[in-house]
Amino acid sequence: MMMRKINAVLSGGILILFVIHVVLGTFNLFGIGSVTTKEIAWAAVLLIVIHTIIGIILTAQSVRVWRKTGVSYFKENRLFWARRISGFLIMVLIFFHITAFSTTNDHGLRLPLFDEFRLITQILLVAAIAVHVITNVKPMLISFGIKKLRPKAGDIIFWLSVLMLAAAAGFIVYYIRWIAV
Repeated sequence: MMMRKINAVLSGGILILFVIHVVLGTFNLFGIGSVTTKEIAWAAVLLIVIHTIIGIILTAQSVRVWRKTGVSYFKENRLFWARRISGFLIMVLIFFHITAFSTTNDHGLRLPLFDEFRLITQILLVAAIAVHVITNVKPMLISFGIKKLRPKAGDIIFWLSVLMLAAAAGFIVYYIRWIAV
């Protein structure tokens, strides 16, 4: 139970850092800002790694219970698996996100060509994060003891959806800016 509480606190911290990173990063992608979000991003990555480890442990515990009882209720646990699969996809796609915006050569850090492949991986990252965060809003609110979930969860989901759309638009604009040069 303590591990779930720690994971909820980590999720809240990740969400705060994520929102800051996305807002500043989206301005950068649109070309109307030049704020470096590297420190925020690496702090988020650290929290994400811990969150992932806890998630793997909790998933393994659930799978052990299913094996012991002989019943997994896969259909009834679709939301559980959507959360796990989207989390796994995020971990894979974060690698592509990092490599899309930071490459080194003999002259130091530089931005690599932002081609169609990179655009697709970034849009997939936005989609995976949207699924993961939206499906986890209610459990996170419950773990913090917040009552009246519906209005709060609805507001959070709405604003996160707006943020995700802005991020996706930012990647598209950034791609257009790269091919226009």
